Amino acid sequence: MTNTRSIALGGGALAVVVFAASSVQAQTAPSVPTNAPPQAVTQQAAATQPGLWDRPALTGDWGGARTRLEDRGVIFTLNEVVDAVHNFNGGVREESRAAGQLFLGATIDTEKAWGLPGGKVQATIFNRQGNSLANDAGLDLLQPVQTIYGRGTIWRLGQLWYEQSFNDGATALKIGRVTHGEDFGATPCGNMMNLILCGPASSQIVSGYLYNMPVSSWGARLRQRIAPDLHVNLGVIESNPENLREDRGFYLGTQGATGTIYAGELQWTPKLGANGDLPGTYKIGAWYDSSDSNNIVYDVNGDYQAVTGLAFAREGHHSGVHANLQQQLIAPQADGAHGLSVVGNLAIADRATNKLRSKAAVIVTYTGLIPGRAKDDLTFGVGAAIVNGRVTDAQRAQNDAGLRVGDSQDTEYAVELNYGYRLTPAITVRPGVQYIHNPGGQSDRDGIVVGGLKLVLTL
Repeated sequence: MTNTRSIALGGGALAVVVFAASSVQAQTAPSVPTNAPPQAVTQQAAATQPGLWDRPALTGDWGGARTRLEDRGVIFTLNEVVDAVHNFNGGVREESRAAGQLFLGATIDTEKAWGLPGGKVQATIFNRQGNSLANDAGLDLLQPVQTIYGRGTIWRLGQLWYEQSFNDGATALKIGRVTHGEDFGATPCGNMMNLILCGPASSQIVSGYLYNMPVSSWGARLRQRIAPDLHVNLGVIESNPENLREDRGFYLGTQGATGTIYAGELQWTPKLGANGDLPGTYKIGAWYDSSDSNNIVYDVNGDYQAVTGLAFAREGHHSGVHANLQQQLIAPQADGAHGLSVVGNLAIADRATNKLRSKAAVIVTYTGLIPGRAKDDLTFGVGAAIVNGRVTDAQRAQNDAGLRVGDSQDTEYAVELNYGYRLTPAITVRPGVQYIHNPGGQSDRDGIVVGGLKLVLTL
C-alpha cells in the first residue's frame, strides 16, 4: 500500500508538469491552417522531420509538438544509458552484465510558458534496470565498474523543484526535491563507466547520507553571483535515509529524517586564453551533516570495536570538503574537432564516520582524433579511492588478534580508456577498457581487467 501511494504521489507530481506543458501547447498556433484536412497536417510534419540518421532525438519532433513546446518554454529530455561490462579476470567467476538507466525529464521556463520572469520548474524521473558485474562476479571492489547501477532497480523521483532568479540573474533560489550532487561538486561523468572516475566525488564516498541522482531529498539552494565570474552556492538538505529504501522511490514525506545537511561552494568560471576561448569551472566546497552516527572503528572506550566487540562510540556529525575543476585546454575547431579538455575531482570525508577517506580522479578528453569524425572523442581517466587510515589500522589489529585473514584495505586505483563513436546525433556507442589495481584496496590481489560498452540513446 505504501509503495502504491508513493508511486501515485510521484506520478502525480510529474503529471502536474505534463499538464502544464499541455496547457502551454494549447496556446501555440498550429503550423498549418486550422481548417486543413488531417492528412495535410501529417504530411507537413513528416516533411519537416529529419530522417533517423540525422535527428537529434530518436523519437523525433512528435509531429512538430516538441518544437512548439520548446518555443513556449517546455523542454522534454529523454534518454537511456546502458553500461555493458565483462571481467576477463578477477573475482570468483568470469561474467558479463549490463545495467541501464532511463531518464525522463521536463523543464519549464516560466517566462515563456506563463509570463513569470526568472522562473524554472524541473521534474525528473529515473528507472534503473539490469545487474551489477561487481556483485555477480564477486569482484569485491571499493567502487563499482558501472556508474549507473545502484539505488535499486526501481522507478525514482530524482528531481522536483522550482527555481526563481532575481536581480537580473545574480541571485537564484531553488526549493523542492533536490540532490546534493547537482549543486555541489558537480562535474561531467557521461564518458566514464568506473565510479572512481565519475563525479561528484563527495556524494559517492559518503553515499549513505549525501545523495546523488536518482535519490532526492527536500532541500533549498541559494546561488549568488558576487563577481562576473564568481558565484557562491549555499544549501540546506534534509538528511533522511528513508529516501534510500527501494519501496520509497517516490517518497515525499519527512518521517525518518535524522538531521540537516549544510553545504557551501565557491565557483570560479574564467575564460582563459588570448581569445577567451578556453572556458573553465573551478569549485571548492564543504558539507556538514548534523546526524548522529557510529564511529567507524572505535568503541565506547576508544579501542577497536572489531576486536573488543563492545558498542561503538557515537559521533555527533559528518563532514567533508571537495574540490573540482573542468578546463578546456585546447579550443576545438568550428566543427568540434581537436579540442582537449580536463576534469578533476577530489573529495575528503571526516575520519571519524566514513570508511572511504577520500577519492581523486583526473579525466582527459580529446575530440576529433580520427579525420572526418569531429564529434567523436577519446577519453582517458585515472583515479583512486582511498580507505580511511583508521579502518586500515583496525583491520591490522584484527589480523594480529587472529580475527581476520587477508591484507588490510588501503587504496584502490582505476584506469579507463574509451572511445565515443557518434553513430548518429542521437546515438553514441562507447567501447572501453578498465583496469583496477589493488581491487578492494588490497595489495595482495591481482589487478582486474574489465571490457565495456556504454550506449547512450537520446530519445
